[in-house]
Amino acid sequence: MLKSHFNLKKDETEEAESEEEPVTEAIVEEEKMVIDISEERILKKSEVSIRLSWLGKTAEGDGYTYLKATITWMKLTNIEAITCFKHLQFVDVSNNNLNIQRLQPVTELPFLILLQADNNELYTAALKTCKYLQVLILNYNQLTTVKHVFQPQLSTLEVGYNQINEIVVNKMPHLRCIDFRYNVIRELPLAMDFPKLDSLYLAGNKIKSLLGIETLTNLRILHVRNNPIKYLNGFVPELVKLQYLNLRNCKVATLRQVKKLRMLPALEVLILKGTPYLGGPGKESAEAAVEEEDPEIRVEVLAALPKLKRFNKTEYSPEERQEAKELMNQWQEEGEKDEEDDEDVAEELGEEMRPNE
Repeated sequence: MLKSHFNLKKDETEEAESEEEPVTEAIVEEEKMVIDISEERILKKSEVSIRLSWLGKTAEGDGYTYLKATITWMKLTNIEAITCFKHLQFVDVSNNNLNIQRLQPVTELPFLILLQADNNELYTAALKTCKYLQVLILNYNQLTTVKHVFQPQLSTLEVGYNQINEIVVNKMPHLRCIDFRYNVIRELPLAMDFPKLDSLYLAGNKIKSLLGIETLTNLRILHVRNNPIKYLNGFVPELVKLQYLNLRNCKVATLRQVKKLRMLPALEVLILKGTPYLGGPGKESAEAAVEEEDPEIRVEVLAALPKLKRFNKTEYSPEERQEAKELMNQWQEEGEKDEEDDEDVAEELGEEMRPNE
């Protein structure tokens, strides 16, 4: 599955001005971990020079220069030297000792498009505004919120493996990919205002309900594996572009829940491996990783969702499609009946009436 951002870890051979916002008080609050001056590690210009790559045209188009700097695993606490390389567009400073103040020099690069700063000492993401920044990647830090992020051209925000407990994101008109995987989010906002959002990654959180996704009418990819999601409420016919839904290791247990996905006109790929419906534990485990698929359940899912092209890792065969067609005819003749105990129905109705806390 492709994500809609650049990957700085690839091999080298692969591929009107915004007003600057002041750094908020959160930055001061963030500096709970002060780096001892005796441990300071200052980046040198010569060290940047030997870590440049991606030869390309300058932003002005008047010559060629190196556009990418990979400055990782250096225990850096000061990267001011990077400001001497004004043509840089892609910067990776992962695996250093940078807090938000010490990361700010990258915002002085006038043509910065992508910034990756995984595994540093960031407690806030309150970077100064960059005119052209499109991709911001801050995995494996200590972030608890991204409410201070505002970059007018941002299209991808990736903040996995932090301590974020709610989705509070400033309205940025070009945002297309949000990645909050493996944080501690418990619920979705009941009104998410991301009109161009294409991909939403929320794996490994504590989300029980998908109520709130109704407004994401341009969403194409929804990845929520390893969440305690039991009821598939929140899906509406207006989600006309949703093609890929990953519910692996969630707690979906019945065909009745699967049938709720019928209203998604573009759904082509559904992942339910590891769910109780397929005999799994409903959570990440070695057992879920090796479980075998029941051929009858594969056909049952296709009969419920005849537009599917792939279920889990395998595309449907013509033979399976014929069996599913026969099962659909049988359901029509007998009248569909989805058994679910009264306790589950009551619990689900309670979820549907969940207030916006």
